[in-house]
Amino acid sequence: MRRRWRVALALGGALAALVIVPVAGIELGCRAPLAGFAPHGPYRSVAGPGAASGPAAPRAEVRTWLTYPEWHIVYSADSLGRWLSAGRPPSGYGYGGDIAGFWRGFCAINRVARGQPGAGEAKLMIYTIGISFTVEMAVKALYENTAGRLSEAIGGWTSPQDRYAAGVQTRYGAFIHEVPWYKFAFGDALRGLWRTPGWGARSIERRGALSAEYLVKAGYARALGAASARSGPPDERSLRFVVRATPAEVTRIDPRLRPVRSDNGLTVVEAPRYAQFTDLLGRLATADVPLVEIAGNDDIFVTLLVPAGTRMAGTTLLDMPIERAGWRRIGTSVQVPALPALIRDARACGGVVEHVYDY
Repeated sequence: MRRRWRVALALGGALAALVIVPVAGIELGCRAPLAGFAPHGPYRSVAGPGAASGPAAPRAEVRTWLTYPEWHIVYSADSLGRWLSAGRPPSGYGYGGDIAGFWRGFCAINRVARGQPGAGEAKLMIYTIGISFTVEMAVKALYENTAGRLSEAIGGWTSPQDRYAAGVQTRYGAFIHEVPWYKFAFGDALRGLWRTPGWGARSIERRGALSAEYLVKAGYARALGAASARSGPPDERSLRFVVRATPAEVTRIDPRLRPVRSDNGLTVVEAPRYAQFTDLLGRLATADVPLVEIAGNDDIFVTLLVPAGTRMAGTTLLDMPIERAGWRRIGTSVQVPALPALIRDARACGGVVEHVYDY
Protein backbone atom coordinates (compact mmCIF):
# COMPACT_ATOMS: atom_id res chain seq x y z
CA MET A 1 0.00 0.00 0.00
CA ARG A 2 2.78 2.43 0.92
CA ARG A 3 4.52 1.70 -2.36
CA ARG A 4 1.36 2.53 -4.26
CA TRP A 5 1.10 5.83 -2.42
CA ARG A 6 4.71 6.62 -3.22
CA VAL A 7 4.16 5.87 -6.89
CA ALA A 8 0.98 7.94 -6.91
CA LEU A 9 2.73 10.85 -5.21
CA ALA A 10 5.65 10.63 -7.61
CA LEU A 11 3.33 10.68 -10.61
CA GLY A 12 1.32 13.53 -9.12
CA GLY A 13 4.51 15.48 -8.46
CA ALA A 14 5.71 14.92 -12.01
CA LEU A 15 2.39 16.11 -13.45
CA ALA A 16 2.36 19.14 -11.16
CA ALA A 17 5.91 20.02 -12.21
CA LEU A 18 4.91 19.64 -15.86
CA VAL A 19 2.34 22.39 -15.35
CA ILE A 20 4.02 24.59 -12.74
CA VAL A 21 7.50 24.81 -14.24
CA PRO A 22 6.58 26.26 -17.66
CA VAL A 23 3.88 28.53 -16.24
CA ALA A 24 6.20 29.88 -13.56
CA GLY A 25 9.02 30.22 -16.05
CA ILE A 26 6.93 32.30 -18.44
CA GLU A 27 5.07 34.38 -15.87
CA LEU A 28 8.10 35.14 -13.69
CA GLY A 29 10.96 35.09 -16.17
CA CYS A 30 9.34 36.58 -19.29
CA ARG A 31 7.61 39.68 -17.97
CA ALA A 32 10.03 42.54 -18.61
CA PRO A 33 8.72 44.78 -21.44
CA LEU A 34 10.91 45.30 -24.47
CA ALA A 35 12.83 48.57 -24.26
CA GLY A 36 11.50 51.16 -26.68
CA PHE A 37 8.64 48.98 -27.93
CA ALA A 38 5.16 50.22 -27.01
CA PRO A 39 2.63 48.91 -29.57
CA HIS A 40 -0.46 49.25 -27.40
CA GLY A 41 -1.20 52.95 -27.80
CA PRO A 42 -4.70 54.11 -28.71
CA TYR A 43 -5.71 53.67 -32.33
CA ARG A 44 -8.94 54.77 -33.94
CA SER A 45 -10.03 52.65 -36.87
CA VAL A 46 -10.72 54.52 -40.10
CA ALA A 47 -13.29 51.83 -40.96
CA GLY A 48 -15.45 52.77 -37.96
CA PRO A 49 -16.36 50.74 -34.89
CA GLY A 50 -17.26 47.60 -36.85
CA ALA A 51 -19.84 44.93 -36.04
CA ALA A 52 -20.20 43.05 -32.77
CA SER A 53 -19.43 39.76 -34.52
CA GLY A 54 -18.61 38.35 -37.93
CA PRO A 55 -15.84 39.34 -40.37
CA ALA A 56 -16.49 43.06 -39.78
CA ALA A 57 -15.82 42.82 -36.05
CA PRO A 58 -12.50 44.31 -34.89
CA ARG A 59 -10.16 41.72 -33.42
CA ALA A 60 -8.08 42.12 -30.26
CA GLU A 61 -4.67 43.37 -31.37
CA VAL A 62 -2.86 41.35 -28.71
CA ARG A 63 -3.80 38.18 -30.57
CA THR A 64 -1.41 38.96 -33.42
CA TRP A 65 1.41 38.05 -31.01
CA LEU A 66 -0.39 35.37 -29.02
CA THR A 67 -1.28 33.47 -32.20
CA TYR A 68 2.38 32.62 -32.82
CA PRO A 69 2.88 29.76 -30.30
CA GLU A 70 0.07 27.73 -31.88
CA TRP A 71 1.66 28.21 -35.30
CA HIS A 72 5.00 27.03 -33.94
CA ILE A 73 3.35 23.64 -33.52
CA VAL A 74 2.21 23.80 -37.16
CA TYR A 75 5.78 24.52 -38.27
CA SER A 76 7.01 21.61 -36.15
CA ALA A 77 4.57 19.27 -37.91
CA ASP A 78 5.77 20.54 -41.30
CA SER A 79 9.40 20.15 -40.27
CA LEU A 80 8.94 16.56 -39.08
CA GLY A 81 7.10 15.73 -42.31
CA ARG A 82 9.98 17.07 -44.41
CA TRP A 83 12.50 15.19 -42.28
CA LEU A 84 10.73 11.86 -42.70
CA SER A 85 9.92 12.40 -46.38
CA ALA A 86 13.63 12.94 -47.05
CA GLY A 87 14.21 9.35 -45.87
CA ARG A 88 15.91 10.32 -42.62
CA PRO A 89 15.50 8.24 -39.44
CA PRO A 90 12.81 9.29 -36.93
CA SER A 91 15.38 8.94 -34.13
CA GLY A 92 17.50 11.73 -35.63
CA TYR A 93 14.84 14.43 -35.57
CA GLY A 94 15.30 17.38 -33.17
CA TYR A 95 12.27 16.86 -30.95
CA GLY A 96 13.93 18.71 -28.07
CA GLY A 97 14.69 21.69 -30.29
CA ASP A 98 11.02 21.99 -31.23
CA ILE A 99 10.03 21.93 -27.56
CA ALA A 100 12.61 24.55 -26.64
CA GLY A 101 11.58 26.70 -29.60
CA PHE A 102 7.96 26.71 -28.49
CA TRP A 103 8.75 27.98 -24.99
CA ARG A 104 11.40 30.45 -26.16
CA GLY A 105 8.89 31.89 -28.60
CA PHE A 106 6.16 32.09 -25.98
CA CYS A 107 8.59 33.81 -23.61
CA ALA A 108 9.31 36.56 -26.13
CA ILE A 109 5.63 36.95 -27.00
CA ASN A 110 4.63 37.17 -23.34
CA ARG A 111 6.88 40.19 -22.86
CA VAL A 112 4.74 42.05 -25.40
CA ALA A 113 1.29 40.63 -24.65
CA ARG A 114 1.36 40.35 -20.85
CA GLY A 115 -1.41 42.30 -19.13
CA GLN A 116 -3.17 43.35 -22.33
CA PRO A 117 -6.95 42.98 -22.72
CA GLY A 118 -7.87 39.52 -23.96
CA ALA A 119 -4.45 38.04 -23.20
CA GLY A 120 -5.49 35.89 -20.22
CA GLU A 121 -7.87 33.56 -22.06
CA ALA A 122 -5.49 33.18 -25.01
CA LYS A 123 -2.56 32.37 -22.72
CA LEU A 124 -4.56 29.66 -20.96
CA MET A 125 -5.04 27.99 -24.32
CA ILE A 126 -1.33 28.40 -25.13
CA TYR A 127 -0.28 26.76 -21.87
CA THR A 128 -2.68 23.88 -22.55
CA ILE A 129 -1.44 23.18 -26.07
CA GLY A 130 2.16 23.88 -25.07
CA ILE A 131 2.14 21.29 -22.32
CA SER A 132 0.40 18.78 -24.61
CA PHE A 133 2.96 19.47 -27.34
CA THR A 134 5.83 19.09 -24.88
CA VAL A 135 4.52 15.74 -23.66
CA GLU A 136 3.93 14.47 -27.20
CA MET A 137 7.39 15.43 -28.45
CA ALA A 138 9.13 14.18 -25.30
CA VAL A 139 7.39 10.79 -25.57
CA LYS A 140 8.35 10.59 -29.25
CA ALA A 141 11.95 11.49 -28.49
CA LEU A 142 12.17 8.90 -25.71
CA TYR A 143 10.60 6.14 -27.76
CA GLU A 144 12.44 6.83 -31.02
CA ASN A 145 15.79 6.98 -29.26
CA THR A 146 15.25 3.67 -27.44
CA ALA A 147 12.94 1.10 -29.04
CA GLY A 148 12.79 3.03 -32.29
CA ARG A 149 16.58 3.26 -32.59
CA LEU A 150 16.89 -0.48 -31.87
CA SER A 151 14.34 -1.16 -34.60
CA GLU A 152 16.30 1.05 -37.00
CA ALA A 153 19.48 -0.89 -36.22
CA ILE A 154 17.74 -4.19 -37.00
CA GLY A 155 15.63 -3.28 -40.02
CA GLY A 156 16.58 0.21 -41.16
CA TRP A 157 14.04 2.99 -41.57
CA THR A 158 12.81 2.53 -45.14
CA SER A 159 9.96 0.11 -44.46
CA PRO A 160 6.56 0.64 -46.13
CA GLN A 161 5.30 1.81 -42.74
CA ASP A 162 8.06 4.44 -42.52
CA ARG A 163 7.12 5.76 -45.94
CA TYR A 164 3.44 5.70 -45.01
CA ALA A 165 4.11 7.62 -41.78
CA ALA A 166 6.06 10.26 -43.72
CA GLY A 167 3.08 10.74 -46.05
CA VAL A 168 0.61 11.01 -43.16
CA GLN A 169 2.84 13.53 -41.37
CA THR A 170 3.16 15.65 -44.52
CA ARG A 171 -0.60 15.66 -45.10
CA TYR A 172 -1.20 16.47 -41.44
CA GLY A 173 1.18 19.44 -41.57
CA ALA A 174 -0.55 20.83 -44.66
CA PHE A 175 -4.01 20.20 -43.17
CA ILE A 176 -3.47 22.20 -39.99
CA HIS A 177 -2.45 25.32 -41.88
CA GLU A 178 -6.16 25.90 -42.50
CA VAL A 179 -8.15 23.56 -40.22
CA PRO A 180 -7.87 22.79 -36.48
CA TRP A 181 -5.66 19.75 -35.89
CA TYR A 182 -8.37 17.79 -34.09
CA LYS A 183 -10.37 17.54 -37.34
CA PHE A 184 -7.67 15.48 -39.03
CA ALA A 185 -8.78 11.94 -39.91
CA PHE A 186 -6.54 9.95 -37.57
CA GLY A 187 -8.92 6.99 -37.84
CA ASP A 188 -8.36 6.87 -41.60
CA ALA A 189 -4.61 7.11 -41.01
CA LEU A 190 -4.80 4.10 -38.69
CA ARG A 191 -6.81 2.03 -41.16
CA GLY A 192 -4.40 2.90 -43.97
CA LEU A 193 -1.46 1.88 -41.81
CA TRP A 194 -2.79 -1.66 -41.47
CA ARG A 195 -3.19 -1.95 -45.23
CA THR A 196 0.53 -1.40 -45.81
CA PRO A 197 2.51 -4.52 -46.74
CA GLY A 198 5.42 -6.13 -44.93
CA TRP A 199 5.92 -8.07 -41.71
CA GLY A 200 9.62 -7.70 -41.03
CA ALA A 201 10.93 -6.57 -37.65
CA ARG A 202 10.82 -2.88 -38.57
CA SER A 203 7.33 -3.18 -40.08
CA ILE A 204 5.96 -4.82 -36.96
CA GLU A 205 7.54 -2.23 -34.65
CA ARG A 206 6.29 0.68 -36.78
CA ARG A 207 2.78 -0.75 -36.92
CA GLY A 208 2.68 -0.94 -33.15
CA ALA A 209 4.20 2.50 -32.51
CA LEU A 210 2.17 4.33 -35.15
CA SER A 211 -1.06 2.55 -34.17
CA ALA A 212 -0.62 3.76 -30.60
CA GLU A 213 0.08 7.31 -31.80
CA TYR A 214 -2.91 7.49 -34.13
CA LEU A 215 -5.24 5.92 -31.57
CA VAL A 216 -4.22 8.36 -28.81
CA LYS A 217 -4.51 11.34 -31.14
CA ALA A 218 -7.89 10.18 -32.44
CA GLY A 219 -9.25 9.92 -28.90
CA TYR A 220 -7.79 13.25 -27.81
CA ALA A 221 -9.06 14.92 -31.00
CA ARG A 222 -12.57 13.57 -30.44
CA ALA A 223 -12.64 14.92 -26.88
CA LEU A 224 -11.22 18.29 -27.88
CA GLY A 225 -13.61 18.60 -30.79
CA ALA A 226 -16.58 17.96 -28.52
CA ALA A 227 -15.30 20.50 -25.98
CA SER A 228 -14.75 23.05 -28.74
CA ALA A 229 -18.28 22.58 -30.05
CA ARG A 230 -19.69 23.25 -26.57
CA SER A 231 -17.54 26.34 -26.02
CA GLY A 232 -19.27 28.39 -28.71
CA PRO A 233 -19.24 29.08 -32.45
CA PRO A 234 -16.00 28.50 -34.39
CA ASP A 235 -13.65 31.38 -35.05
CA GLU A 236 -14.33 33.53 -38.11
CA ARG A 237 -12.68 32.31 -41.30
CA SER A 238 -12.46 35.81 -42.82
CA LEU A 239 -11.71 39.36 -41.72
CA ARG A 240 -11.77 42.90 -43.08
CA PHE A 241 -8.96 45.34 -43.68
CA VAL A 242 -8.48 48.74 -45.32
CA VAL A 243 -6.32 49.60 -48.33
CA ARG A 244 -5.62 52.83 -50.16
CA ALA A 245 -6.91 51.73 -53.56
CA THR A 246 -10.08 51.52 -55.61
CA PRO A 247 -12.33 48.45 -55.59
CA ALA A 248 -11.41 47.79 -59.24
CA GLU A 249 -7.70 47.80 -58.40
CA VAL A 250 -8.31 45.35 -55.56
CA THR A 251 -10.40 42.85 -57.51
CA ARG A 252 -7.83 42.73 -60.34
CA ILE A 253 -5.24 41.38 -57.89
CA ASP A 254 -7.12 38.28 -56.70
CA PRO A 255 -10.80 37.20 -56.71
CA ARG A 256 -10.52 36.19 -53.06
CA LEU A 257 -10.29 39.90 -52.20
CA ARG A 258 -13.86 41.18 -51.91
CA PRO A 259 -14.35 44.97 -51.69
CA VAL A 260 -17.12 45.85 -49.23
CA ARG A 261 -17.25 49.64 -49.50
CA SER A 262 -15.11 52.54 -50.65
CA ASP A 263 -14.83 56.20 -49.68
CA ASN A 264 -12.22 58.97 -50.02
CA GLY A 265 -9.72 56.69 -51.72
CA LEU A 266 -9.98 53.99 -49.04
CA THR A 267 -11.53 50.56 -49.62
CA VAL A 268 -12.68 48.10 -46.98
CA VAL A 269 -11.85 44.56 -48.18
CA GLU A 270 -12.97 41.19 -46.87
CA ALA A 271 -10.60 38.23 -47.28
CA PRO A 272 -10.02 34.69 -45.95
CA ARG A 273 -7.74 34.33 -42.95
CA TYR A 274 -4.78 32.10 -42.06
CA ALA A 275 -2.41 30.91 -44.83
CA GLN A 276 -4.56 32.41 -47.57
CA PHE A 277 -4.36 35.83 -45.95
CA THR A 278 -0.55 35.70 -45.93
CA ASP A 279 -0.61 34.82 -49.63
CA LEU A 280 -3.02 37.66 -50.41
CA LEU A 281 -0.94 40.21 -48.53
CA GLY A 282 2.03 39.10 -50.62
CA ARG A 283 0.03 39.76 -53.78
CA LEU A 284 -0.97 43.20 -52.52
CA ALA A 285 2.68 43.97 -51.74
CA THR A 286 3.67 42.92 -55.27
CA ALA A 287 1.03 45.28 -56.66
CA ASP A 288 2.32 48.04 -54.31
CA VAL A 289 -1.12 48.57 -52.77
CA PRO A 290 -0.81 50.57 -49.51
CA LEU A 291 -2.30 49.01 -46.36
CA VAL A 292 -3.97 51.20 -43.74
CA GLU A 293 -5.21 48.82 -41.04
CA ILE A 294 -6.16 45.17 -40.51
CA ALA A 295 -9.18 44.08 -38.45
CA GLY A 296 -9.27 47.50 -36.78
CA ASN A 297 -5.57 47.41 -35.73
CA ASP A 298 -2.38 49.21 -36.69
CA ASP A 299 0.25 46.70 -35.45
CA ILE A 300 0.88 43.20 -36.75
CA PHE A 301 3.34 40.36 -36.19
CA VAL A 302 5.12 38.53 -39.03
CA THR A 303 7.59 35.65 -39.23
CA LEU A 304 10.14 35.52 -42.02
CA LEU A 305 12.56 32.79 -43.12
CA VAL A 306 15.79 34.51 -44.11
CA PRO A 307 19.54 33.84 -44.44
CA ALA A 308 21.40 34.18 -41.14
CA GLY A 309 22.56 37.70 -40.43
CA THR A 310 19.71 39.36 -42.32
CA ARG A 311 18.28 42.41 -40.60
CA MET A 312 14.64 43.34 -41.18
CA ALA A 313 12.54 46.38 -40.35
CA GLY A 314 10.30 46.47 -37.31
CA THR A 315 10.91 45.22 -33.78
CA THR A 316 12.46 41.74 -33.72
CA LEU A 317 10.85 39.53 -31.07
CA LEU A 318 12.10 36.13 -32.27
CA ASP A 319 15.32 34.98 -33.90
CA MET A 320 15.88 31.22 -34.00
CA PRO A 321 17.52 28.63 -36.29
CA ILE A 322 15.46 26.39 -38.57
CA GLU A 323 16.25 23.03 -40.13
CA ARG A 324 17.65 24.66 -43.28
CA ALA A 325 21.36 25.23 -42.67
CA GLY A 326 22.36 28.88 -42.57
CA TRP A 327 18.78 30.16 -42.30
CA ARG A 328 16.76 31.56 -39.42
CA ARG A 329 13.19 32.36 -38.46
CA ILE A 330 12.79 36.03 -37.56
CA GLY A 331 9.60 37.27 -35.90
CA THR A 332 9.10 41.00 -36.24
CA SER A 333 6.34 43.38 -35.23
CA VAL A 334 5.56 46.25 -37.61
CA GLN A 335 2.99 48.93 -38.21
CA VAL A 336 0.40 47.73 -40.73
CA PRO A 337 1.27 50.43 -43.32
CA ALA A 338 4.89 49.22 -43.25
CA LEU A 339 3.97 45.59 -43.93
CA PRO A 340 4.06 45.66 -47.78
CA ALA A 341 7.59 47.13 -47.74
CA LEU A 342 8.69 44.45 -45.25
CA ILE A 343 7.35 41.72 -47.52
CA ARG A 344 9.18 43.18 -50.53
CA ASP A 345 12.41 43.56 -48.54
CA ALA A 346 12.23 39.92 -47.39
CA ARG A 347 11.88 38.77 -51.00
CA ALA A 348 14.71 41.03 -52.14
CA CYS A 349 17.17 39.30 -49.78
CA GLY A 350 16.01 35.86 -50.95
CA GLY A 351 13.82 35.26 -47.90
CA VAL A 352 10.27 34.03 -47.49
CA VAL A 353 7.31 35.49 -45.62
CA GLU A 354 6.33 32.50 -43.50
CA HIS A 355 3.14 33.88 -41.97
CA VAL A 356 1.30 37.09 -41.14
CA TYR A 357 -0.51 36.60 -37.84
CA ASP A 358 -4.01 37.90 -38.43
CA TYR A 359 -5.25 38.07 -34.83
